[in-house]
Amino acid sequence: MNRRAGMGPRAPFQPITPAQPSTTQDGTPYSEAFEDVYHSVGGPLGQARHVFLGGNGLPERWRGREQFVIVETGFGLGLNFLATWAAWRDDPHRPARLHFVSVEKYPFRPQDLRRMLEPMLVQPGMSELAPMVQRLCDVWPAPVAGWHRLELAPGVVLSVGFGDALDLLSLLRAGADAFYLDGFSPARNPDIWTPEIFKALGRLARDGATLATYTAVGQIRRDLIASGFQVARHHGYGPKRSMLAGPYAPPYRMRRYDPPDPPVAPSPRAGEAIVVGAGMAGAAMARCLVARGWRVRLFERAQAPGSAASGNPAGVFHPQLSADDNVLSRLTRAGFLYALSQWRTLPGGLPGRADGLLQVATSDDEALALQHLLDTHAYPESYAKWVDVAQASALAGETLAHGGVWYPEGGWLAPAMLCRAELVAAGASLDARYGVNVERLARREAGRWTALDETGRVLAEADVAIVTAADVSQKLLSPYLSSEFVPLKRVRGQLTFLPPDALPGLRVPVCGEGYVAPSPLGGAGPITGATYGFDDPSPEVRLADHQANLRRLAALLPAHAEAFGDNGLANERAAEALGGRTAFRALLPDRLPMAGQLPDMDAIEPQRRRLTGGHLRDLPRLDGLYASFAFGSRGLVFASLCAELVASQITGEPWPIGSDLADAIDPARYLMHALRKA
Repeated sequence: MNRRAGMGPRAPFQPITPAQPSTTQDGTPYSEAFEDVYHSVGGPLGQARHVFLGGNGLPERWRGREQFVIVETGFGLGLNFLATWAAWRDDPHRPARLHFVSVEKYPFRPQDLRRMLEPMLVQPGMSELAPMVQRLCDVWPAPVAGWHRLELAPGVVLSVGFGDALDLLSLLRAGADAFYLDGFSPARNPDIWTPEIFKALGRLARDGATLATYTAVGQIRRDLIASGFQVARHHGYGPKRSMLAGPYAPPYRMRRYDPPDPPVAPSPRAGEAIVVGAGMAGAAMARCLVARGWRVRLFERAQAPGSAASGNPAGVFHPQLSADDNVLSRLTRAGFLYALSQWRTLPGGLPGRADGLLQVATSDDEALALQHLLDTHAYPESYAKWVDVAQASALAGETLAHGGVWYPEGGWLAPAMLCRAELVAAGASLDARYGVNVERLARREAGRWTALDETGRVLAEADVAIVTAADVSQKLLSPYLSSEFVPLKRVRGQLTFLPPDALPGLRVPVCGEGYVAPSPLGGAGPITGATYGFDDPSPEVRLADHQANLRRLAALLPAHAEAFGDNGLANERAAEALGGRTAFRALLPDRLPMAGQLPDMDAIEPQRRRLTGGHLRDLPRLDGLYASFAFGSRGLVFASLCAELVASQITGEPWPIGSDLADAIDPARYLMHALRKA
């Protein structure tokens, strides 16, 4: 299989080129890249309602459904999405969740999308969409490559991918009920009207899926039919005499993998889930499931949420950059952006700050490499930008030795407060129990899961169980997946709490070799760290680790080298008086999380020989058992995204990341490595 199926080398990274705001003389939005208008001369909403809603039999077809998924080629100004959202809003028989999935190679910057859409609100039929336009513009992401998950309203989810359409659609995991083909005209934008694109759509089509497009070009019709879409000409909109619409009805199936099944019709009993662990992973997991109408039983051994590694008084967060935009870069980018969108909706707001973080170079060579990386990738300045040593020092409020990367939306949070805020946001559908130990997870004959304590007493029974407590993950999962395939390491980390009057000028977290964050909530002093100790089980706060943290801090902030070095706070007597905290990170050899559905070893065993040449999607999965843990030192960046991925798998919704990234964190990946070597 080629790279577009996720099995071969990736294409070189291509920066996103934003669309430029432009209009024709009569004010119609116009694309300079494609020399074409963004909507029909008949009005901004008429084509959307006639061609795309009408051509797909909407809203009638979505009635009585638990969810409905629409996949679109060409987001543009979002007019089709806005028209569909309005139809969903106005339909009393609408599905509980509407997923709209779209791709866009040339997305507008947030300010430019607003600049283009707001003048259109005076046009007929548009004024009623004003609150929706405002909301879309408020959450619209910066033009950064990859998938962006946007929750516009309860039950309305927009997943928009920025980049090459074929790359994005080939890696999309979704089951589509309807397709909108709305790229610029085939003559002006041929790359989005190819047989390869149509075949990628066919791989996403659920039974009964339909497709509609404004064009009726003969070659497009023939290519769609060859890809399994039985489209026919229908009366077009405005000056267009014809359009195409029809069902996905291939004469025979050629798909290796079927798309995710839709959930069963709503039942009187809400879905029920057991979540083990109330750290960042468990709190985010509970919130995601409750938002989908599930009831959650959450169990935590400690007496409060966020008591283990999530109990540190402050943690910093930012994406990871790389020259080749590798898996870690793409995954932290997706996690960082999604987490920010979730945190901003928490009751009480962010328990911390997201107003900037500096990643400074540690040498002249590293500074040149970082500057070259940022020049090459051309990230929006709202995401990441290079700052020289003078700019970096001004932003930090401290004198630095080198320039670095400025993340305007990076920052720090209090993880335990974040956990509590997410659990509060989950509301009454969450039953959280503390001081309770889940010793074992057992599967019932009916397919349900039970959590049992050390006496064998049943604590809860549910449709699914999700293990988010990394420290007990191997024990709980071992009956179903051998610990050799969950090669977890505990990595000891010690923080050092600086005196309250230390670094009064420090404005933002500064990272390099180690990090320092300003005074956290509550008026305590700045925090610096953290050590990284493998095969070190000691929970004690140690003098030697304080000294190691302080020496790194002295190198990070050279103007304070004397104050924090061996003649200052790192002096044995001074360091002994400092407070600190030790916690244990859970880490896998590839330093990526483990998030998703567990493999079914009983079903795999008879197929071992066949599966040696297989792919992760070929592995049978264990109904109802999932994991989300092993975040290492990136829990703030990974927790929300991994929870959303697992919740999407459970409910058959479009995944928030491409299959390449989902495979990289699949709980079966170490098993798959072993099968391929067998």
